[in-house]
Amino acid sequence: MTLRLAVVLGLVLLTGIGTVAHRRREARLAAPRDTEVPLHRSLVAGARRTWVVFTTPYCASCGPVLERIAALDPTAALVTVDVSQSPELALRHDVRRAPTVLLADAQGRVLARFVGNVGTGALATAVT
Repeated sequence: MTLRLAVVLGLVLLTGIGTVAHRRREARLAAPRDTEVPLHRSLVAGARRTWVVFTTPYCASCGPVLERIAALDPTAALVTVDVSQSPELALRHDVRRAPTVLLADAQGRVLARFVGNVGTGALATAVT
């Protein structure tokens, strides 16, 4: 009985530690970076605001994210970058997961960064 209780408590503790570690990692990936590298001029191309979505060929949530951005901010430029075709851009912008969304101003300064299947509400906070 005591051994079973110890095993159960150990599993609960490990699960809690794993959950905390996962949440911290997700927050770190989604957090804006103060040292964000400006976007390359070819990506902003004179637009006042540019959304850059880093995708992969097998990204299931990339399409819906692109649709949300297009509906939310129709006047902004929307650029997709296939990470498998442009790994140097993904490396330059620390892209580790698809979709990764960057919002940049006309000078290419990154104003917001989102990782994963981001909802309309979160995207809307970056537009205002």
